[in-house]
Amino acid sequence: MRRRRNRKIKSKFNLKDFVLKEAKRLQREAALSGKIEPIEKVKAEEVDADGYADSLEKDIDFIKALKIKEARLNRTHRKLVKEMKRLQSRKRLARKRVLKKI
Repeated sequence: MRRRRNRKIKSKFNLKDFVLKEAKRLQREAALSGKIEPIEKVKAEEVDADGYADSLEKDIDFIKALKIKEARLNRTHRKLVKEMKRLQSRKRLARKRVLKKI
């Protein structure tokens, strides 16, 4: 008698669902602490963008570099897959020839 194993199926991470869940959680926390302040009454500190521009530029450059590297790896992967298929077909043909000669 075979027993079935309980396997957890990993699903893809869904960013939209995650953000919506976090928003609901934050709303619940805000409801517990009291009333939410209206946006008009909240005063935010204004900061010059000079300090953030450099780090943002570095992050964008890093993303571009990763995209280039990813494209290079995809090309290499496609080449390897083609080569593997060719080798497997040659192997199949050789195996058939050996079996015919036996």
